[in-house]
Amino acid sequence: MTRWERSVPVYGVPVLNRGFWGLLIVVVIGLVLSGFREVVGLGSGVSGMSDPFAWGLWKNFNVMVLTGLGSGGFAVGIAAWIFNRTRLHQVMRVALLTSFLAYSTGLTMLGIDVGRPWNFYWVFMPWHWNLASPLLEVAVCITFYATVPLLLENLPPLFEYLIYEFPKWRGFAESCEKALTKVYPYVIGLAYILPIMHQSSLGALMLLGGDRVHALWQTPCLPLIYVWAAAFLGYNCVVLCLLLAKVAWKRDIDPEVLAELNKLTCWVVFTWTAFRFLDILVRGKILFALIPSYFSCLFWIETILIAGSAYVLYSGKGKNLQTMFLAHCTCALGGMIYRFSPTTLAFRPRNGAFYFPTAIELLVSIGFMALAVLGYIVAVKKLAILPASNDDWLKMAKYEEQVKPGIQLTGYAPVEH
Repeated sequence: MTRWERSVPVYGVPVLNRGFWGLLIVVVIGLVLSGFREVVGLGSGVSGMSDPFAWGLWKNFNVMVLTGLGSGGFAVGIAAWIFNRTRLHQVMRVALLTSFLAYSTGLTMLGIDVGRPWNFYWVFMPWHWNLASPLLEVAVCITFYATVPLLLENLPPLFEYLIYEFPKWRGFAESCEKALTKVYPYVIGLAYILPIMHQSSLGALMLLGGDRVHALWQTPCLPLIYVWAAAFLGYNCVVLCLLLAKVAWKRDIDPEVLAELNKLTCWVVFTWTAFRFLDILVRGKILFALIPSYFSCLFWIETILIAGSAYVLYSGKGKNLQTMFLAHCTCALGGMIYRFSPTTLAFRPRNGAFYFPTAIELLVSIGFMALAVLGYIVAVKKLAILPASNDDWLKMAKYEEQVKPGIQLTGYAPVEH
């Protein structure tokens, strides 16, 4: 075991603090307004959606954008397991947790966005499914991905917590761990196949928009480009979580892991940008990017944000943690704008059509994002999620023995993972 092959909870920091209560208030507001929406419907005042813009913030942002940002488990997993970037196993738990929270909240937002919630029970009756709907594959894949691979991959830290904190549950937890090891290869396989399927399908959905999606974004390669963008957005999210943990809780970060993540981010961004420009050139649409307009301005903003931040990381300036943080924030912002553009910013169904979210839409969306953040903070404080050194683990063990006399943190039989 190397110095960095342990995960340690954020011990000694209370879960119930001012930040927790502040986020909880935002969550409660979002939940109350979600209930209000279920009672009164999607009419005026609740949503800014209309016939031309039948997809609003809850689908376009919480699903299209945040599932891209929550693709860390998919992106880091492929690098670690398939391309043998073994250092990245240290941050797999962070990546998997962020993915689970992003997908779970995004899936809940789909339920809130459903126009006729009283028919929701039909989802459990496959014979009522609309097999002609292009959204069916997205809905099935996202649901299956969140409730099977992501859920199972996030169980080991919970089993460890039960073993250490509740000795009477030790036998049950260890039995579950052993059972999980037998199916884990299949879980990992699903964890790669399902994201590729639904991320590409999210892009393929916009192919149905035809020329209503501006030519700089509308391309037969949109499914591939959407999956590609999800990869670097996932790396952005994982790095930002690690850097914020260092600021908030003074957690050390393995510099080699950060360097690996930066390198992968740069490689994915540069190839993605080159492919996107090549696609525009081959389709003969490059003049749209050169003629001054709202769309060309939007195109260059997202391109500069994404490629420019990757250049900062590549040039070596990103070795400074503050610069690295800003670069990944900028890259994530550019990627989020790109994912939002085909559905909203670069989508014009007819002349004069306009969409802007209402206050209720914004507050509900913010409420569920706050729920994801709250879940992440509670999880890293109670479970072994964040990477740490062996010294940090020993300090945590000593602290636990002082505040919980008699707790047993060592001496358990090793379990193969």
